[in-house]
Amino acid sequence: MDKMQPDASKISIDDNLAKIKLFLREVILEPRRKMHKWSIITNQTPNLKIGYPGQHLASLILGMKGTGTGARGDDIVDGTEVKSCSRIDQLDKCKKCNGNVLRSQKNCPTCGSSEIKRNDDSKWLIAIRSESELEMYLRRIPRMLLIISDYPGFDYNDFSSMRIRAYEIWNQSSRAAGFRNILTHYFNNIFLEHIKKNPKATPAPYNFWPDSFAFYMCNPIKIFESIITDIDGDDPGISITHYIEPNRDRSSLASESMPSSLLVEEEKECLRAKGVDFCVDGTIDETMRGFLPIRLGKAVSHLRKYQRKTGRSTSPKRK
Repeated sequence: MDKMQPDASKISIDDNLAKIKLFLREVILEPRRKMHKWSIITNQTPNLKIGYPGQHLASLILGMKGTGTGARGDDIVDGTEVKSCSRIDQLDKCKKCNGNVLRSQKNCPTCGSSEIKRNDDSKWLIAIRSESELEMYLRRIPRMLLIISDYPGFDYNDFSSMRIRAYEIWNQSSRAAGFRNILTHYFNNIFLEHIKKNPKATPAPYNFWPDSFAFYMCNPIKIFESIITDIDGDDPGISITHYIEPNRDRSSLASESMPSSLLVEEEKECLRAKGVDFCVDGTIDETMRGFLPIRLGKAVSHLRKYQRKTGRSTSPKRK
């Protein structure tokens, strides 16, 4: 059986659930509420980036401290790599005039249209720019912790509740073969091939989409979930609905089941040929996924510099 046991000697944070709830209230919810107040006045986005707060939350979930190095060293003392993305307060688009619309706005502030495209496309970015960085992911980093915040009622335009989930992938585990294959393919067949064609351009990092086919094929294990209600109110309700203790062996834990709706017809035929009945509850578990091939993506690159969409200037945005 694969070793997927956290290093107990590195666990030093206790009373995790109470600390997590306090952190969510003080660092995620209260600043967000204040930003929303000012967003109404300034018409600026209230989006608070999740990067560094995500690392704090990771330490509380895992019970392990960070190394104090920001983005230039190990995120967690045991070498765990943390990736966070947030779909909360993303900037939306008007379908009529293509103007920007804040999540809190029901109508386009430019043309008044109520036809709004609500965006839900934030993802984890994994940059691999050298053979040594690839080897780091394949052989040195023991596990990935993937954190995502989103709206559980997004499909119904319900933005009153927030969900935060955290998943683990143990990089050297046989259960993570899909993850290793995806990153190896990205580096060898996308990044390097793009560099050959255009050495001056920087290829885009690997876009690891939450709840995608590729995500489930990496056999992620959910270790944390929180549902927060009335997020715009004065007293949001914080409920932790799923939590795996930091010292628990992960090797016997089930990975997330994949919705069968993600399968294309060829993949369904592949499972039928193996005698797999995926119509029972509409999900594909880890054993069933073992019969499926991994979809390997095509090259995507950032060939153009960012340009302001004001109609007046085409100079790159200053950083």
